[in-house]
Amino acid sequence: MNRTKRTLALLLALLICAPQAGTAMACSWAAYNEGEAAIVGRTMDWYEPDSAVAKGHGRGVKVKAAETPNALEYTSKYASIQIHSFGDIVIEAMNEKGLQCSILFLDGSELPYALPDRKDVNVANFPGYVVSNFATVQEVVDSLANINITPVSLSTIPGPGGAALDYKPENTPLHFAMVDATGDKAVIEFVEGRIKLYHGKDFDAMTNEPNYDVHLYLESCGYQPNGSNLPADRRARAKQFLVDMKLRGVKDQKRALFAMRGLVSSVWAGTEQVDQIENEVYPTIWAVLADQKAPSYYLWRYNAWDTEYYDFGAFEKDKPEVVVLKPATPPAL
Repeated sequence: MNRTKRTLALLLALLICAPQAGTAMACSWAAYNEGEAAIVGRTMDWYEPDSAVAKGHGRGVKVKAAETPNALEYTSKYASIQIHSFGDIVIEAMNEKGLQCSILFLDGSELPYALPDRKDVNVANFPGYVVSNFATVQEVVDSLANINITPVSLSTIPGPGGAALDYKPENTPLHFAMVDATGDKAVIEFVEGRIKLYHGKDFDAMTNEPNYDVHLYLESCGYQPNGSNLPADRRARAKQFLVDMKLRGVKDQKRALFAMRGLVSSVWAGTEQVDQIENEVYPTIWAVLADQKAPSYYLWRYNAWDTEYYDFGAFEKDKPEVVVLKPATPPAL
């Protein structure tokens, strides 16, 4: 990065600590893969509860990936557990092969123009497309040359004070993080109408504003977090946990599950914690740990003490249907 780019990056980084209008800072994602351990932790932070529902998607389910004339239509190759938020948005998903994908919020996104020789996949359901069709991150990355990621309106989703979000469809403010069972990872953003891809095992933590390259710049400068719920601080705290886990030789799944629960707690936004930018409260309304080895989800909600547990034994993987899953008691570790 040359001096001009470093200066711009630093200025953008400073903006995350300055008041901004209309910026939502929400959600954290981190993936740990070391030895036998392969786990993802993510939080879902928003102004109001979303009544998220875990659904089991069997193999052979027919899907139309967008509401456009050029929509991709596919039949699911892999069974998956998908967490549906605010209706039909697939906010979180993992398949039977351990490939996991998350949607997080990113203000300032600008989707590419759709090309007529590519099929359309709705941006709000991209994780469902990923886990239904692929076993590895590399396969997903290769598929990007064949699809358009198309916008949606978020006008039905409540923002601060209950007001509807008013983003233009082409600025659908979302980005993605994903990881497979081998530890290969990718972050996908939409910057100035182009896909910006970060692909490799080192891209193991993501939050929100500003763009991911600024977070990487802060990391390269040795940025040290404080206790705020600003995105830079949440990501830096997650990175500290991941680095410490590797330094301490955490390589078995049981030990890593407990460690990652601590990581999730470190980025959990309290129900009364005020965001320093918007002067609003948007707590962590739920969070998950995704066990990629024995594919399953542990889920916590902001208003309940119990842990919900979902695995692939809760539905018939070979049956081409989508079923709402009932939470089970987590297995003893």
